[in-house]
Amino acid sequence: MNFTPSGLNHITIRVNRIDASKEFYGDILGFEVIRTMGQSMAVYDIGGGDTMVIVEAETSYDPTSRDFRVDHFGFYVETPEKIDELAKYFREKEVTIMSGPANRKKGRFLFIADPDGNMIEFMYEEK
Repeated sequence: MNFTPSGLNHITIRVNRIDASKEFYGDILGFEVIRTMGQSMAVYDIGGGDTMVIVEAETSYDPTSRDFRVDHFGFYVETPEKIDELAKYFREKEVTIMSGPANRKKGRFLFIADPDGNMIEFMYEEK
């Protein structure tokens, strides 16, 4: 079978505290809630028809563990300057910056952590 995806439909991550994660993804990152499913799941529009789902885990995850549930996921931004703007914004919001902002071969990047320690990359890449 030759499978070539045309894009990413959604990503689902498990979180320890749904309320803290709703605040992070909705209020801090500014994603729009498309729908909720009960008290433990929320679906966000992340642009381009793609979605991100957060679901409260039945078994709590230790965010100090070095064994991550998801290594990371990333979002493109429009300009390298936007990376620096985001870093400033996240510092003001007391969001943990894991790495960056820094340059790479064809762009610039920044890694942050959500309240559960999931890593999120913001990247600009020259085309």
